[in-house]
Amino acid sequence: MPRYYAIDCEMVQNNMNQGMLARVSLVDEDLRIVMDEYVKPTHPISDYRTWISGIQPGYERDAKPKSEVVNRLRNIIHGHVLVGFDIQKDLDVLGISHPNVRDIATYGPFLKNGQKQSLKTLAYQELGINIQNGSHDSVEDARAVMKIYKKHRF
Repeated sequence: MPRYYAIDCEMVQNNMNQGMLARVSLVDEDLRIVMDEYVKPTHPISDYRTWISGIQPGYERDAKPKSEVVNRLRNIIHGHVLVGFDIQKDLDVLGISHPNVRDIATYGPFLKNGQKQSLKTLAYQELGINIQNGSHDSVEDARAVMKIYKKHRF
């Protein structure tokens, strides 16, 4: 029977003005952290975007190579369901695809006038909790995604 995992990634900006993977967090249905890894930059960083990403300069010292993190993630999620918010962005920055995903950002009942709402808004509306007060935390965001998903199971 497949398990469900919620994912969230944080990104920094590289010297080509592109988003670059900096942190990957994965939680299970019981909201336990299955994976929370910082990823070594593959290009020079031009902006840590700390105010959004929560990533601080110097994170690179304890970060792991992207290939190692992605391989570990693939092994964990293989054969299981991956839940996320705007999940395609996370999959793109990871450089992977996954055959079985649920995206709470595009779930019909959560759209307002055909538009996606923010995770912050959904967490408040669906769970009555405030998240992303200041910078984001990928574990907190993944847990909010899982809680919202479990409430609706689509």
